[in-house]
Amino acid sequence: MPKLSSIKIEKQQHPRISALKPFDIAWEYSSKPEKEFRGDMHYTLQIGIVLHGAAEIVMDDFSRKFNPGEMWWTMCWEPHAYRLLKRRNFVLAINIDIDNLGDCGHFSDCDWLAPFTVPPKKRFCPGNEEERMNSLRDAKKLFHLCCRKPLNWQPEAWLSIHQLILKAISSINKRGDLDGSLKMRSGFWRIKPAVNMVQGAESRPPNLGDASKACSLSPSRFSELFRRSMGVSYGQFTNKVRIANAAKDLMAGNRTIEEVAVKWGFFDSAHFCHAFKKFYKRSPRQFMPHNGV
Repeated sequence: MPKLSSIKIEKQQHPRISALKPFDIAWEYSSKPEKEFRGDMHYTLQIGIVLHGAAEIVMDDFSRKFNPGEMWWTMCWEPHAYRLLKRRNFVLAINIDIDNLGDCGHFSDCDWLAPFTVPPKKRFCPGNEEERMNSLRDAKKLFHLCCRKPLNWQPEAWLSIHQLILKAISSINKRGDLDGSLKMRSGFWRIKPAVNMVQGAESRPPNLGDASKACSLSPSRFSELFRRSMGVSYGQFTNKVRIANAAKDLMAGNRTIEEVAVKWGFFDSAHFCHAFKKFYKRSPRQFMPHNGV
């Protein structure tokens, strides 16, 4: 299994997601197998479903090949990587705004986050032919709704997404795995204000003291909950986010390397270049427009 730390992780944006449109549906077609993994990290929840071909997913301590009708689940800001394996591949990705998850009726006691927060090895994946066929049917329905956009397609898709999640909750509940994610779920909601602050920062993210204060927690308690919920320390998380944002500034071509380093809170350009190359396996200069990146 490849180490996730050896794969370049890219922070994904979802500009079409808002309170008025709490999800988007994307898809990818590939006509050849991929040798390299592509790293991914985003602020939305995500469900991935293979419609054709196969995909391999890697998380910190988890790797699995997914075939047609099988699906994977990722939590907000959960680093992961994937590659497509067959000569023809078609994969659907459902991205969901966590703040609006479950907003489809007066049933607030439902644990909508459970499928995303149990350990990766225990997350729901169709395990027999009937479940895989049902999953394919649901994925194709969402794909066609998104493409054709019939009357009321958005509420219909939103309800269909929640039906998928309910099936997953039922499955992991039958296996007795729901209790295992309780600490992670409750911890995430406690640290979410800090995650939002980091996500929205236009320069250096808030330090540990400010982040823990925003969550009404002591720094030590905040650090413990953050690592338990996100799988990395607060410092590691903010470092990944600011390097990803620095890469975007470099690609825009409006600032020098020194200016980008200062903006994102690095001690000097040498420190920034070292951290950047360690993360992306390329120098900052290689990300600038005149280098064709």
